Amino acid sequence: MFADPASIDGQLLRGHIYGSVLERGLPPKVHEIGTHFGVSPDAARQALARLKIGKTVLVHPRTGEIWMAGPFAARETPYRVTGSKTRWFANCAWDMIGVTMIANEPVRIETSCTDCGTPMTLDVEPGRKPLDSSVVHFLVPAQHWYDDIEFT
Repeated sequence: MFADPASIDGQLLRGHIYGSVLERGLPPKVHEIGTHFGVSPDAARQALARLKIGKTVLVHPRTGEIWMAGPFAARETPYRVTGSKTRWFANCAWDMIGVTMIANEPVRIETSCTDCGTPMTLDVEPGRKPLDSSVVHFLVPAQHWYDDIEFT
């Protein structure tokens, strides 16, 4: 018999999500969350929907799967951050920097200019600013990023 989705503590769920992301590079799928907490996939989906921690963990409106666990993307993107054992994907250039802070280890950031396609690589160490003068341009003002998060 599966447990009630309300029995999943939000803090433990959040810890499980981010632990999985840090270890594997991607957040767990709904069925993996269900298995971990001893609930059905539907109950896990309901627990994710109830998480309500602002814009940190977003659930895809159609599938109920984790869409992003900010700053980490839940799928491969052009914004790659590679550590010693794991590769993470960020949602955007801004989030690449956030991933480096959470990873807390030397990383290599790889992406390309969205205007001209030139490949860009940046090596970053915790507590040190990058030795590069790259500039990030945002098409959408920050206050409107979540108006259409999929586009942004």
